Amino acid sequence: MARTLCNNCSFSISTCICNAIEQVNNRVSVIILQHPSEEKIAKNTAKLLNLSLNDCQIIKGENNNDFAILKSLPLETTVLLYPNELAINLDEKAQSTKLNNITHLVVIDGTWKKAYKIFQLTTLLNQFKTVSFKQLPKNRYVIRKAPRADSLSTLEAVAHSLFLIEQLNPAPLYNLLDELIQKQTQHMPEHVKARYQY
Repeated sequence: MARTLCNNCSFSISTCICNAIEQVNNRVSVIILQHPSEEKIAKNTAKLLNLSLNDCQIIKGENNNDFAILKSLPLETTVLLYPNELAINLDEKAQSTKLNNITHLVVIDGTWKKAYKIFQLTTLLNQFKTVSFKQLPKNRYVIRKAPRADSLSTLEAVAHSLFLIEQLNPAPLYNLLDELIQKQTQHMPEHVKARYQY
């Protein structure tokens, strides 16, 4: 029997997070390029951003054909959040002065392997400056395993980016993430739940 889903947040009724959703007015447009395999994962955090940020869109795909929207973004003021060797650190003032007034933040949503594949296949991304962080905030998203110690969920990465770019208060987004974690772990035995404390 299919589970009943909440019409607003699309989680099951027992894991509905609507009471924690707070609308956030972000100045920088957030565009999430989502690997198709992420859509069905209950612990995926991109949809939390879509529920909370007033200027956010998720586009599913893997390559240039899927992400044609990239052709319409302003070259000078769009940045890609991606930690490559050319990335400008948003948390280093000397580096961040190389950036003009950022209007669009492009983020890849997927595992490291899938994000790298999207980055390789989507050559349209090469036209944008890449940004990253020198110091990562503490990873709050402990219910989804990541292969790297410096992994952040999509929500955490975007929340920290918007904080650094436009001083946007990340608390409403982190509160929503905390609610997701609480709802996803509520029926776990205590000894299992203990692994997910942060």
